[in-house]
Amino acid sequence: MDDKDRFGVSLEAQLAAYKAKIEAAQAEAKGKGQDFFDRWSGDLESLLEKYDKARYKLTLLRKGGGDAVTELRHGMEQALGDLKAAFAKAKDKF
Repeated sequence: MDDKDRFGVSLEAQLAAYKAKIEAAQAEAKGKGQDFFDRWSGDLESLLEKYDKARYKLTLLRKGGGDAVTELRHGMEQALGDLKAAFAKAKDKF
């Protein structure tokens, strides 16, 4: 397994963990009532968009080759960082 594959597996695990956290936050928001859920649904949608962007960058990373891998890896790390920051910010609101 080369570095790209090991990095991809690690990112896959991190993304799966964030997907589970997002789904848990959605369930928690729904459990607090429709008004609460409606108030925070925009933030939850934003989290899902950032998650999808990170998944897309991971797909590009896996398909990339040669010099593109370094650039794609940086993009993937940035997307994951954006997702982490957005989740931390949204979690404070709950």
